[in-house]
Amino acid sequence: MVILSLLAVLGLNFLHIGSEELIYNMASLDRFSRPFLSVLCVLGVLWFWGFRRFFEEEKTTSDYFALTLFSFAGAACMVSYTNLAMLFLGVEILSIPVYVLVGSRKTDVKGNEASFKYLLLGAFSSCFLLFGIALLYGATGTFDLAELQSKIISLTPDNQLLLQIGFVMTVAAFAFKVAAAPFHFWAPDVYEGSPVPVTAYMVTVVKVAAFAALLKFFQAFEGAIPQTVAWAIYALCFLTLMVANFVAASQRNVKRLMAYSSISHTGFMLTGIFSQGEGAENLLVYYSLVYGIASLTAFRVLWYLRNEAADIQDFKGLIHTNQLAAVAVILAMLSMAGIPPLAGFIAKYRVLAAALAAGQGWLVVVGILASLLAIYYYFKLIIVMFEPSEAAPTRPLKMADRVFLWVCAVLLLGLTVVPLV
Repeated sequence: MVILSLLAVLGLNFLHIGSEELIYNMASLDRFSRPFLSVLCVLGVLWFWGFRRFFEEEKTTSDYFALTLFSFAGAACMVSYTNLAMLFLGVEILSIPVYVLVGSRKTDVKGNEASFKYLLLGAFSSCFLLFGIALLYGATGTFDLAELQSKIISLTPDNQLLLQIGFVMTVAAFAFKVAAAPFHFWAPDVYEGSPVPVTAYMVTVVKVAAFAALLKFFQAFEGAIPQTVAWAIYALCFLTLMVANFVAASQRNVKRLMAYSSISHTGFMLTGIFSQGEGAENLLVYYSLVYGIASLTAFRVLWYLRNEAADIQDFKGLIHTNQLAAVAVILAMLSMAGIPPLAGFIAKYRVLAAALAAGQGWLVVVGILASLLAIYYYFKLIIVMFEPSEAAPTRPLKMADRVFLWVCAVLLLGLTVVPLV
């Protein structure tokens, strides 16, 4: 029923793709929000489909559905907000259910620790967000993004300072939500301690919503960001790319490796946002869709292994016992590494081309070096699957799961041939 509902929302969204609808001057369904909402629906359908057994195996199924759907509603608010108050509401509606889902297995000590850590650091980032929004209101006298954008050019020097401090604090809060270095320290521990389906939800739906909200916020300040702040933002991209890939290369736990992989892709998406400027939503929609499908594929196979503390060696021999699962992981890893002709290559190429067009050639070099480092740890997992092992899982995948992996594989290839944006 949930999958049918999301498909219905996706269909209605496509039917009204060219129309605009303002909702109580707080949110808007327009050319910006509808593509991101479509991506959320696609990823939501794939997530509920691929991890349906997560709900079947839990005693309090209705609670899990309620928490997930409330969180999804928060994501929808974040991609469509036009008022900073709605932005904050969306962040909290999205985040609070995820705090609960992370620690939903009461007897899991790591899960409880991860949930508590995520809650504390999430509350800390919310303080930054609220303080930043308060300063922006103090400088402009409005929470509305359109009014804020129109008032920026006529501010006094004192109000300009308030505006800049508010902007920096709000971006810092977003940096936590998308796990950009040096605000990323929570991600590996939280991803490792969460159930595999919850981790998959966080690296897809939660990340896409946060990036869409950040892009909309950033576009409101187009042309009003001082050069010093702009360089600090580019330094954030550089640090995120370098830290994530260097640390990922030494990881053995698959969840932690995927966490640093997620941070690495955060660096690429940030580079796309800050380099592209106008039209960055098209680039980000494509990148987030490709990255989301690849991540869901990898986590679905990890869920098949039935090992919450999965080591890279747990994938050993998978190609000999379950070729479909192994090939799906290989396609996902190659796509995330940016190997042609997969869709991940096109996504990274578009980001680096935007950075080059913006005159940030040094950032292009950093992105290429980061991709080369990523190839090492992605291929480390791929190579292990070809090694013989008597402990490799031999149970067959159910028909629905086989179809799921086929669909994801076709999308990763098809999005290269026929890009959606």
